[in-house]
Amino acid sequence: MYRILIVDDETIILSGIKFLVDWEKYDCTIADIARNGQDALEKIRLCVPDIVLCDINMPVMGGIELLRTVDAEFPSVVFIMLTNLQEFDLAKDAIRYRAVDYLVKNQLDARMLVESLEKAKKEHDSRSRFVQADRLDLFNVKKRRELMQAACLDLLFSQESPAFEQARTVLAENRMLDGYGIIYIPFDFASLPDCSRLTYEVQSNLTAWERELTSRLADNLFKTKYLYVQTGQSSSLTLFVWGQGKEWEKHIALLSSKLANASENITQIMSAVCATPCFFGEGQLERCREAYFHCVENFYLNEGVGITPHSTERPAPRPLGLAGIGSQLEAELNGRNLTGCRILLERASECISDTVHQKSQAIWLCNELYRAAAKTLDLGAFGAGGYSEIKTIMTRRQAVGWIDSLKDALTQILWQQCALKSAPVEKARQYVLEHVEERISLQDVADEVNISAGYLSTLFKKQYNQSFIGFINQVKVERACELIAEKKYLISEISYRLAFENAYYFAKVFRRYTGMSPSEWEKANAGTEKLEN
Repeated sequence: MYRILIVDDETIILSGIKFLVDWEKYDCTIADIARNGQDALEKIRLCVPDIVLCDINMPVMGGIELLRTVDAEFPSVVFIMLTNLQEFDLAKDAIRYRAVDYLVKNQLDARMLVESLEKAKKEHDSRSRFVQADRLDLFNVKKRRELMQAACLDLLFSQESPAFEQARTVLAENRMLDGYGIIYIPFDFASLPDCSRLTYEVQSNLTAWERELTSRLADNLFKTKYLYVQTGQSSSLTLFVWGQGKEWEKHIALLSSKLANASENITQIMSAVCATPCFFGEGQLERCREAYFHCVENFYLNEGVGITPHSTERPAPRPLGLAGIGSQLEAELNGRNLTGCRILLERASECISDTVHQKSQAIWLCNELYRAAAKTLDLGAFGAGGYSEIKTIMTRRQAVGWIDSLKDALTQILWQQCALKSAPVEKARQYVLEHVEERISLQDVADEVNISAGYLSTLFKKQYNQSFIGFINQVKVERACELIAEKKYLISEISYRLAFENAYYFAKVFRRYTGMSPSEWEKANAGTEKLEN
């Protein structure tokens, strides 16, 4: 049966049409009624009818607007428009928007309604066939693209010869082996502020943004001749492109520059575009695969940007030679041997820095080190962020940085557990005391004690509940008080001697620690007073 929706804002018209004919006799049933266009649209979206009898002139949403909206969303729904004589021009507009017929309400009788229903039923059947055909075409296109994507995936990762040969066949049948190449686009999430707090959901959303940006650019450059290869990596994209030739390297350069600019403005993620050379024919598929993995490994080892390697030969990776390092670290941690822990982690950093290896080897190493540390110690704040950062490692430099961060964290934890003062902090403190009359910066002192500036600042704050810069200023003010008490120097001379930028800044710092200016302090203190340390 054909489902009918009647739409009119006049109750008498609704009732009249409902009882004008025997609907079942004509294979129809009234599914519902509506009193304005908006009400009708909601009901159509909820339960799509086959035919709509619709008044043209209604409140909230008129019949023409309803017809136009429904025709775009549900092309198989057929409209019969109801009109008054003075609305004849509107009725012609309705025909333009694919209404099958229009009926003048004050002339409407059973015969006219039945004739119009028969037209509408035939039109609905015709439209339904077209819609079904369109859906089938869409389904076939979708299945074909899924097959092509699966073939690209097998091309890259299948270790079995039959799967690779099947992939070769699918790509050849779809004419994808004439001027083809693969593009690898890694994202550096470590470039974002607070990257350690990036959840998987946020990372996935950022990757989706990057994919959207990449798609817009690829549509312009490659039209429909590209596919995403679903490698399962949330920190990179891989595209298989075909139908290329002499323009390949020019297209890669354009994609690289435009994506870098778009990423900087929208997601703030650092991205790179690394591409294989352009290949031709089935016989070069293996070389294309090798060139792809060359791109992946070359970016990891060298942090290359915009690479189109002229050679497809990959450097042979070597083992890191760190088998069993997790168990060794665990033993050193159980013995609270800080020196042994640091030696092991420094060895791991050196191996990553000096050995040609695959990224997967570095990821394994970081996971192994984290496992050993988490099994032995409560890693505290480092635990969650530090572990999640392993997933975002894209380069050798980042892998070394992660290991160094773990080394700093373990050093801090062991010092706290053994109730020891930090040796680097004590060394830094002594350096300040011995060089009080020199210009001292956090970075200079950090270099002197061989740890990062940020880590030195954190350790000092924890151990002395005071910022390191604050300690430097305090020591300088104490020395200033001693010099003032000697009555040998002008205030400006003391400022210069203690390496302050100028006398104004010296006075500002002095007041912060003593509550008075240098001149006021000189008057208030007859002898030498030293601030409590």
